[in-house]
Amino acid sequence: MSLNKEMAEIRAAYANYGDDPDKWPENVKKEIRGQDEEQHTAENNILRHLILRGYTSEYIAQERSKSLKYLKQLRGRMKSRDELDYQATPDELAQLKYNLDHMDNPSNPKIASAMGRDKDWVRCMRVKLREADNDRN
Repeated sequence: MSLNKEMAEIRAAYANYGDDPDKWPENVKKEIRGQDEEQHTAENNILRHLILRGYTSEYIAQERSKSLKYLKQLRGRMKSRDELDYQATPDELAQLKYNLDHMDNPSNPKIASAMGRDKDWVRCMRVKLREADNDRN
């Protein structure tokens, strides 16, 4: 949705429903926020799965032919709803551990770039690796 169209919808909502957005009908609020696009379709389930596996928005946009804006909004909504619980397979954790052991100054952004993943995913998986190491000791 273009910015001008979005502003026109917001102005129309203020004119029709008053100054308190909390009292607007839910469908109007969802339409303005763009959440009417987010349905639990097979495609959105795939997008959510890829986000949870730590793939970058750029990679997902390229592979699934979605806009970056839509993916960033989806990731933001997942984060605000506490649905963003990153996951990894044992192979991915082994690859992360290998990168940690064999890189000079392994910062989260460097590892994320090497693995093609989101830096927040790397951060969360490093915590999981530390917890697993502490449990073994």
